[in-house]
Amino acid sequence: MIIDCSSCPVRELHCDDCMVPALLALPTADLPLDAAERAAVTAFVSAGLVDRVEAASLRARQEPWVGARAVG
Repeated sequence: MIIDCSSCPVRELHCDDCMVPALLALPTADLPLDAAERAAVTAFVSAGLVDRVEAASLRARQEPWVGARAVG
């Protein structure tokens, strides 16, 4: 789906009510690592590629397209 404000039929009339900014907003919450991510971090620590202190503070971020559905 392509969203183009220049072709919006209510451009500048209903911009305050537009859902596009809500759909495109990036998630800000950090998530805990899942089992596979923890295993990967443990492997990196064991190999000396990541410091244990740094590994303990790692968090996951959800990509904006995860869980998105195609419309149309």
